[in-house]
Amino acid sequence: MSRRRASDTASSDIYQPRPVVERFSAERVRASSCAARIKQALKETLRECGRSREQIAAEISAYLGETVSPQILDQYTSGANEKSNIPAHRLVAVFAVTGDIRLLNALLEDTAAIAVPSRYEALLHIEQMRELRDRLNQEIESADAEWRAAQ
Repeated sequence: MSRRRASDTASSDIYQPRPVVERFSAERVRASSCAARIKQALKETLRECGRSREQIAAEISAYLGETVSPQILDQYTSGANEKSNIPAHRLVAVFAVTGDIRLLNALLEDTAAIAVPSRYEALLHIEQMRELRDRLNQEIESADAEWRAAQ
């Protein structure tokens, strides 16, 4: 019987937190254009949400106060139908009813922005304030050094 060293299993025993920014894996939404990537991301969201397209369409319709049919959702996810892209307000509605933030991050992929759950807003604000504090401390130290040198 061989004995395992602690280092052999240590990496598998470490807690792996969820990613800070939730995204689809690149191979699942690989596409030649942003519009095609959104179609792929929308298709993945609808497939994984656990509800039928009829149910999702009904929820989107209720959310927006306008009729969205399952057939419209089919058009938005069809790679063959390049002219039928989902409007932004409907994309937001799909996010609102599915909660799949990866959909928004697929849209934002080629930008300098990301979508994160709103519950993290306070943490982002804290980090901004820490950065501001650090800059102020640097300026204070610089001014203090200048003052001491002038004495």
